Amino acid sequence: MAPQPPPPSSSSSSSRICRHQEPHLPDECWELIFKHISDHLDHESLSLVSRQLLFLTNRLRTDLSVLDPVPPLLPALLRRFRNLTTIKITRYFTGDINALLSQIALFDLPSLRSLDLSHQPTFPSHGLRQFSQKFPTLKSLNCSFTPQDLGLIVECFPNLEEIDVSFPPNNSDEITDYSRVMAFASGLKKLRKVNVSGNRKFRNSHIFTLCQNCHFLEELIVLKSTSKLSVIRQMANAIRQRPQLRSLAFSGSHDKISEFIDALVNLKGLTCLELSWSCISDEVLCAVAEEGLPLRKLSLQYSIGYGYHGISRLLRKCNHLQYLDLESTEYLNDQRVGELSLLLGNLNFVKLNRNRELTDLSLFAIMRNCPLITEIRMESTCLGKKKVEENFLVVNYSHVKFLYLANNLWLGDRSLTILASVCPNLEIMDLSDCGTHSKGAIEVLSRCCKILRLDFAHLGYKEFPFKVNFEVPTLFVLNLSWSIIGNEEPSLISKNCYNLKELKLEYCSKITASGVKQVVKDCKQLRMISLYSCKNISTDVIAWMLLARSSLRKITFASDTGRRDLSLRHGCVVGWDLSGGWLGLSGRWLGFRGITNVTDSLLIR
Repeated sequence: MAPQPPPPSSSSSSSRICRHQEPHLPDECWELIFKHISDHLDHESLSLVSRQLLFLTNRLRTDLSVLDPVPPLLPALLRRFRNLTTIKITRYFTGDINALLSQIALFDLPSLRSLDLSHQPTFPSHGLRQFSQKFPTLKSLNCSFTPQDLGLIVECFPNLEEIDVSFPPNNSDEITDYSRVMAFASGLKKLRKVNVSGNRKFRNSHIFTLCQNCHFLEELIVLKSTSKLSVIRQMANAIRQRPQLRSLAFSGSHDKISEFIDALVNLKGLTCLELSWSCISDEVLCAVAEEGLPLRKLSLQYSIGYGYHGISRLLRKCNHLQYLDLESTEYLNDQRVGELSLLLGNLNFVKLNRNRELTDLSLFAIMRNCPLITEIRMESTCLGKKKVEENFLVVNYSHVKFLYLANNLWLGDRSLTILASVCPNLEIMDLSDCGTHSKGAIEVLSRCCKILRLDFAHLGYKEFPFKVNFEVPTLFVLNLSWSIIGNEEPSLISKNCYNLKELKLEYCSKITASGVKQVVKDCKQLRMISLYSCKNISTDVIAWMLLARSSLRKITFASDTGRRDLSLRHGCVVGWDLSGGWLGLSGRWLGFRGITNVTDSLLIR
């Protein structure tokens, strides 16, 4: 019998027993838990708990967006996050893109499948050659190019399944050499999705060649292109080559309408049809209806030529739609929306922006008759113009989670109070540019106990009290830009909306540094604050904010190069950009607290 180890001391024995009694969850269980955390920046605090959680949170990062501050950190990021599937070089990157791609090619990223180079002014031929040697199995590429670059794309990435060359910044040179397109289409035989929207380089014959040679093509997107490209007859010839298309999106006008109908109804498996910015007829919609195509998504935004007869016929036959976009139509009113809503029992999303005859009656008809609806967009309509009858108010529309109602000038406190009372599970609400509704906004915060994001930009053109005297622990994002509020409102918000992560106070001219400091002090999870054009706040407050709140990742203020090094040492970006272009994983800024040696702090512990 093997000798027994000596008994441990009582103190060490008890500590070991405690350790053995700690509950242990397999990595798979932790991953399932983390995937329910919508904001990946919350993984930062989890990564500090243990090596196991650090490893798991690193493994869950899949997207990396690169902006100018990133290159010095890039080696550490790529060593830490080995499961990246997508790398995006944003339009805000102004460095050497060839050198950047060559640097990425030095690292082992076995899961990388997608590269986004959209809106880059030049085509990085040298960098892509080196990149492709390390990642020859890339599946998705988004880039701008010149006609001479087609051959290089085929040479570097023959296994592409998706290519997006839409809306290039340099959109003048057409492809005149037909053999280049033929080689392009023949070389990328695995293509399943092609997006050439707004790209004048591709002409009618080029689309035909792509459809003819890409035998696995399932999704074709040709939106906002020139009339020469979007001639219906030639588009019909193109899609006739690929009867297995499941998704078709293009803009066009009438030519040989019968030929187009014949080609369209031949797509027996079509689930997504987008004819935005087109001139179509009821004849087209009725033909789709009669064929009974299995549509799940339909978009006709800014389209003309058709009417209520065609759309009602289509919705009556294709009653499994989950997504409907009828932005800016010529025929919709409250009565017709009410009738159409009865045909949309499976609808999840509807967009009715810029339909000026629609009022509250349309909104409540959709919520009442579409039991699965979760997101409604009715911007620039006449919401609030008509009073809602009492029988509408006894229904609880608990399924509605997202309401985008910006630029409804008639929408006032009464309408908002009604919405707050019948939509208790609301999570996101956009009320920007809706005039005066401060009391209604307070009702939304009070009654919607699951609210996550509220946009109240342009709250009013005179001073209104916006006093939040109750706790709103769920609110993460609040936009009060262009509102005439003073220091009292931010102080109350910070005390009662203490879990805020993003706060926008752009053009709030009455707010001073004391109000901002109160917010930064009380909101311990604050990551982004925008103080653009707040004339009573000087740049001196930036250093205080960085030291007082280590969670801050972005401060939108003004260009302040003198504090750039200080902010980066604290894992934060200080800038003037209002467009949202900033470094991030999964679209957000990746920062680290208390950074002194940036590179070392990013390495896996």
